Amino acid sequence: MQIWLLSDYDHRKHVAFKNLLGRFSAAFPDARLEFTVKSRKNLWESTFAHLRDPKRNPMADVVELPQNWTELFSRLGMLSEISSEVKPLENRRYPDFILKELCRHDESRAYSAPWWLEAPALFYRPQALKGAVEDPASELASWEGFRAALDRVRPPSRRSDFRALSVPGSSGSVSVFDVLPRVWGRRGGLFSDDFNRATFNRDETAGGIADWLELAVSGKIELFSDDRFENGPRPAEDCALMISGRKLSGAGRAGLKMLPYPGCPSGGGLMLVYNLAVSSSTRDHAGAAQFVSWAMEPRNSAYFAESFGVFPCQRTALEERLREDREAEVYRLLFSAPELMPNIMVYPTAELLLERVLWNLSLKIARRDYERDDLMRELIMAQGEADYLLSLY
Repeated sequence: MQIWLLSDYDHRKHVAFKNLLGRFSAAFPDARLEFTVKSRKNLWESTFAHLRDPKRNPMADVVELPQNWTELFSRLGMLSEISSEVKPLENRRYPDFILKELCRHDESRAYSAPWWLEAPALFYRPQALKGAVEDPASELASWEGFRAALDRVRPPSRRSDFRALSVPGSSGSVSVFDVLPRVWGRRGGLFSDDFNRATFNRDETAGGIADWLELAVSGKIELFSDDRFENGPRPAEDCALMISGRKLSGAGRAGLKMLPYPGCPSGGGLMLVYNLAVSSSTRDHAGAAQFVSWAMEPRNSAYFAESFGVFPCQRTALEERLREDREAEVYRLLFSAPELMPNIMVYPTAELLLERVLWNLSLKIARRDYERDDLMRELIMAQGEADYLLSLY
């Protein structure tokens, strides 16, 4: 059985998955499993290569994918319906906010199973904020307060490597997953509420993107630097503030406290969910579905998620994780009214369009050639392409 696993900036994910396969093989000795790590771009390209020529480009039996890619790939006939073969799906053992997008069009059917999720939040070191922030919970609650605090933070003496802000997990440029939580905080999005038109250049959406780009323009985040490539985050002691969707542990957590994402003081905000799906082209549907169902069991999903600082999607495992966390109060705020990216056919392509915009603008910023008008020009062009896509569905 072949599995495609999404790449991650934290190598612990891949180690944990290898260990998970070892546990599965111990429970099912006859199973033969292999996995290949693919970036989001490579997964997208590999999937469509299979669609064009299935014989030359076979698809894996099991695929990890962002939850909001499910609708597109299922409509293209590339995923199997598994609601009756994966126990958490059959019994709806997931929080309502996950099920809302998983089963947007048909509550009785499911083409992927939610596996793990990220909850973007703000971490800070009280010692590093002395003299800059008196009341973190109040002053860092808004984006404006957070931004002002970054200007007031001063590095310790003789620490040339210290930064006011660290944002681990990017590939060098500003990414879709950097800007979307801020866009959501401004109540923006990529499409109108009825999904009849794109809203890339709406004030709330463009403003949220501009807020993030301004961090790069002002040097608060450094594009294409060591802490933004896929070799892991900078040590927490090297920064005053950190925005991350991952829980910090061990030495990386020492001295850090946590708050909701800036601009979402009452919690909620955007969460990122990743699923496992069974390919419709697999020759071992029963075996692939068995693995997905096994991976969703609370002990297995909890083990995997805890290994690299994320949350299991299965309700029992998620609730247990929240009870045990020392920042449980803040996390319960985050989970009080979260939102997910819409699981509709056009959305994954819209993300790719926005990713291209952000790459182009990141290059301009790195070359010191960026102006706000560049953002609006790029968004207008991307919106035109997204509107065209909507007209096709």
